[in-house]
This record gives sequence, C-alpha cells and structure tokens, in this order.
Amino acid sequence: MYLERATENFKKNGTFMTTSKVKADILEKLAETIFTYTAYPSGGQISDVAEALVKKYPCLKESGSFSGYYGWQQSLKYKMANYRTKLRGFGVPEVLCNAVKHKSPADQKSAKNVKKPRKAEVNYLPPYPPGEDKDSQEEERIQLLTEVKKKDNEKLIKEKMAKTFAHRRHEIVSLSPSIEDIKARWPALFQASHLQDEFLRITTIHLEPKFMAKLDEYSPKLLAVFNSKGGAMGLKLQGILLKAQSNPSINTTRDLVIQCLMVYLGEHTDQLFKEYNDVDGDSVSQDLSEQQMKIYKIKTTLSEDWDDVGIVVEGVRVLADLGNVPRACVMLIGLAYAVDLAYPKELRYTLEVFQKLFLELDSTRLSPKVNSLKNKLLA
Repeated sequence: MYLERATENFKKNGTFMTTSKVKADILEKLAETIFTYTAYPSGGQISDVAEALVKKYPCLKESGSFSGYYGWQQSLKYKMANYRTKLRGFGVPEVLCNAVKHKSPADQKSAKNVKKPRKAEVNYLPPYPPGEDKDSQEEERIQLLTEVKKKDNEKLIKEKMAKTFAHRRHEIVSLSPSIEDIKARWPALFQASHLQDEFLRITTIHLEPKFMAKLDEYSPKLLAVFNSKGGAMGLKLQGILLKAQSNPSINTTRDLVIQCLMVYLGEHTDQLFKEYNDVDGDSVSQDLSEQQMKIYKIKTTLSEDWDDVGIVVEGVRVLADLGNVPRACVMLIGLAYAVDLAYPKELRYTLEVFQKLFLELDSTRLSPKVNSLKNKLLA
C-alpha cells in the first residue's frame, strides 16, 4: 500500500519516495523470494531484480544513479549475504554446508569452494523430511543395499531411493566422496532407471525423453548448419555425415549429429568417446581404469553394432550396456547432476549444449559460441 501510494505521487508530482521507512522490509521480502530460486544469486541476477524493482515502482529510482537502481543492487547483494547467515543459524542445509566450521581445514575461507547449484539444480541440497534425520535415513540406506541384491524388486528400490534422497545429497554435496565410494554406498544410483529418477528429483525434468525430443527437433537445422560449413571443418563434418548413408537409423543419425556438433564447437570427439575393437578384456579394463570421464564403446564381433556402450568416471565403470551413444550422452548428463560432477574444460561447449539447449536448464545464460549456435537453430 505504501509503495502504491508513493507510485501515484510520483506519477502526479514526479517526487521520489523516501525509502528509510520501508527499505529494510523491501530487501527482506526480496531476499525471501530470491532464496526460493537460489541461495547464491549471481551479480547479474541481483542486477535484474533491482532493475525490475524500480521498473515496477519508479518512485524508488535513485536520482543520482546512472542506472537508477545501483544502490538497490548493492543493498540487495549485502542483504543476501546477511540472509544466508540468518538461515545458517536456523540450520538450513544449503547454506549450512558452506559455514567455515563445516569446511575442510584447507578450505576454511568464506569464499573458497562454495557448494551451490551451478547447473540450475532445483533441489540441490534438500533438508531431511519431517521426522527423519541422518541416523534414520542411514538405516534406510543399509536396507537398500540388501534390496538391490534381490530380483524383481524395482518398486521397493524406487521407494527407498526417493525416501533417502536428502541423505544421499548431503553425502555427495557436503562430503564430495569419490565415485568408487558413492557406487559402493548407493549402487542403485548407477542403474539407468534410478539415475533418471534422481535427475527428476534434482531438476524436475524427465531426462531421456526431454533430451531425445530436443535432439530430434534440432537435428534437421543442425544438419543444415553442418552442411553449410566450408573449409577444413566442412570436409571433416562431411566425412562424418557420409556414415549415415549406409545406416540411416534414428540412433545412427543422433550419434553422428552429436559427433558433428562436437567438431563444430571446436572440441575433439576422442575427448568424450573411447573405442575398443578386437581388444581383449584385460586390456580394456586396464585402459578404462585410467580414464577420467569417457563414454566407451566396445566391439568384439564383426557386427555393425557395439557389444557394449557405457560410461567410465574416475576410472570406474559406472554404467554399462546402454545400447547406443546418444543414450550414453543422456546418462552422462544425468550422472553429472546425480553425483555433482564438474564438466571437463575440454568438453565444456558440448556439455553446455546438452544441458542448456537440449534439456533447457539455465538456457538464458549461454557462452557466446553456444549462443551463436542457438541463434542459427532458431533462425
């Protein structure tokens, strides 16, 4: 009411509002609302909020500021820091994990190694459900280890995975365990169906259907972009696309579009894919144990199809028998969210397209290279 009256006065007389009476209330309400989206807004996001505030209530504009909202932007920045401190006092997990006393001795600085959503996660570090705590959910986890070993038990495993979501996220985000440890403690997480359920809990998006639908939607435009490319890159792209003529199946087309996409973005396919032809099992296992993050393809027969397509992370084969490369790409993104993996620098553009164009997560913040590609696809 106070703001609406001040806005009316501004429209009639051009007088700005004296904010001393309500500034603290405005900032508190903005902080509460921002927190429902993210505990750690970027400078650009805070600027957007401040700009929206003075657009809605022009009486709040600052006459001495070039933008008209710089002071609000700075005040909101400090308010969010104070608001996080307040929530830490209440034990809110998403900010409590960044308290200095909860960090390792090497990271005990407020700005160092901050654990926060970086890939548009909606449920990054949820609180324990009412009536549950670390001990009760640890008991559920131990029971889950037994249930995973039983046959035809998917329904119960699904229920227990959903129930222990908060406990699993606290372990993965706060403790940053190795992939080997996560797999030992949560083996069901490394099954494709449960991995997709986890991705849905974290992002509210259905992983495989969304990815494949967008990949298929963009494929005709992507192929047109690739075919229009000249020079050395154009020749390389044409060499890849020729393979589609001998086997024009949907999975082959998807596979080749992904390979061409990587080349177009200036990245190397061998940074993501590792192929093994007519190699004995021991040699494959030894080589895979040295890979940091790869989609592997193994062929031991003369068939055109791969005998095994899977994923290795930190030298651990985490998923196998995925059937084809496009599905493996989907599951790699799912893993990145489920076990809180950072994208390798050498694959940053490819994985950005997977996340921001195909899954539409954080799609408004694009690198110049990916933004240029998006504009061509929407032209």
